[in-house]
Amino acid sequence: MSRPADPVVAYLLDAVRTAEMLADVERLATYDRYQASQGLARAADLVAASAESAGVTGVDIQWYPADGAAHWWTFRSPVAWTPIHASLRLSGPGGGSVDIDHDTEPFSVATYSAPTAPEGTVAPLVRHGCGAPLGGAVVVLERATYLEGDVLTTLAEAGALGFVTDTPWRDDAGTARRGRIELPPDTGLAAFSLTPAELDVARALADAGGTARVRISVDRSAAMPVVSGLLPGTDQGLDEIWLTAHLCHPRPSANDNASGVAAALGAAAALRRAQRDGPRWQNTRGIRLFWGPEFLGMAATLHANRGGRLPGAVLNLDMVGEDQTRCESPFVLERPPDCHPSLLAPLAEHVVGAVFAATAVPRGGTWRTAEFDGFSDHALFADPSVRRPAVQFCHPADRFNHSAADTPDKVSALEMLRSATAAAALAHLAAGPGIPGSALPDAVERWCRAQRTEADRIAAGQDERWGAGLRAHVAQTTAAVRALLRSAPLTQKPPSAAAQGAVPQRPLRADWAGPLNLRAMQQSLPDGTRSRLAGLIAADKSWLSVLFNLAIRADGSTDRRTLVEKTSFGLRRPLDPEPTDLLLDALLESGWVTESPITQGASPFPSPTTRTAN
Repeated sequence: MSRPADPVVAYLLDAVRTAEMLADVERLATYDRYQASQGLARAADLVAASAESAGVTGVDIQWYPADGAAHWWTFRSPVAWTPIHASLRLSGPGGGSVDIDHDTEPFSVATYSAPTAPEGTVAPLVRHGCGAPLGGAVVVLERATYLEGDVLTTLAEAGALGFVTDTPWRDDAGTARRGRIELPPDTGLAAFSLTPAELDVARALADAGGTARVRISVDRSAAMPVVSGLLPGTDQGLDEIWLTAHLCHPRPSANDNASGVAAALGAAAALRRAQRDGPRWQNTRGIRLFWGPEFLGMAATLHANRGGRLPGAVLNLDMVGEDQTRCESPFVLERPPDCHPSLLAPLAEHVVGAVFAATAVPRGGTWRTAEFDGFSDHALFADPSVRRPAVQFCHPADRFNHSAADTPDKVSALEMLRSATAAAALAHLAAGPGIPGSALPDAVERWCRAQRTEADRIAAGQDERWGAGLRAHVAQTTAAVRALLRSAPLTQKPPSAAAQGAVPQRPLRADWAGPLNLRAMQQSLPDGTRSRLAGLIAADKSWLSVLFNLAIRADGSTDRRTLVEKTSFGLRRPLDPEPTDLLLDALLESGWVTESPITQGASPFPSPTTRTAN
């Protein structure tokens, strides 16, 4: 490996202990880490002990309710659910069987499956759509039928015991592995994930009049844990830097997200080693670490902190350890939305570039940047009510994600070293004293030039008017970042209405409490709209990101057409009008975004409402 030009990266590459991180991944991967479960509690204990061993101070586990109620604005807590036993046996009169035990088959039982009688329940095995009665039966579903979504309502209304289906993922040896099935927390159904071969047998057994024996026992006593700790700074008057990594998901879920949890621990341990090495490594700002259930843990944390200090900047680690050759996914640095200009993105790209330059090896993988998608904890900080710059390190295209194939052997020692080093370096530089000399201005200028070059490349392949708008938009955002460099804060405050120009006559404005919660927004919609929106997102998940980006830009300063245009510039691509209209119509129908004539002198930045979850 070559040596990096950045001295902070050079030092931290030597300070990170890769073997310790890989050992943490192995240990975490043995726990079923459902969002409020005994397995997650044990994982939280492990993380807390590892953080204390690393020298993190004030390590604490906060316990939150797990009753499904709306405790944190519109965010509902998870429902306590730990599968103590989950087994399935399918058999028929002519022989043949499928036998599954969750103890030995991870991802086999669907999350939130309803318990059966203690001794188990024997039920008819029937195929969906074949005319057989569904009441009391275990139903064999084709994957396409399951993905339609409303079939679960049909089964519940018919009184079915549960269902089986396949959600197959193939590992790099060609072996089919089970995929994840999640049911609503209040479901009365039980479900199991099959491999394609098992589903073939299930079809034949159902056709022959076979039966299913289901036994599921569940513990519902767990609470929801959030682990936190601090690397203190020398100036307690400054906003902290937060480092987050979600702790949940069924076992093994090695890359998603045992790798992120372990990388955060590794980064903290490396920074503590550095701090013991001399005063030049003392941070001006504190660096606070959080590990908890995805979205809900951070929502609970922000709610508990309401009225207190928000972080100066955030780094989220989610799926950071992927072996790029096996998982077929590059390292991605996801930027904050460009409607929140910040120095964090240029600083992060400087750090990640230095780390990859220093660790370049044949077939060692690549990295790239991505615009804001918002599919993890960093999304909460993009909300207008929080508005703090947050970047994410991730490998979003991992082909083993959400499957039983996400095992520790898919985790790369090299990628863990890169992720922990980059996380430690970025946290240290953001926490101060920062990049010395002209390095930060140089990094910002390189970033601005790269943004302009990328805008020119994209614009060249698009409609001339849209391309000109993109170039102007990027020129405006890069100018804002250069201005931040002169004044030195990490991020800008929201501009005034006057600064944005004339306020439109029909502005779109946000009308929700707390960080944006798209799940709650969708649940507030009428059945027809919710179904159409769910179908669009199921066909292409990127529309969920577009929905989020539209909502957070509804700041009262733009009308519908301008909002769509600004969102398309932020995402660096034109948006198909028909599905975009569906998204905007859904936001308006939900009441989470409003469109109305503005009154003279009114602020385009309304105070949050007291909306709660439905």
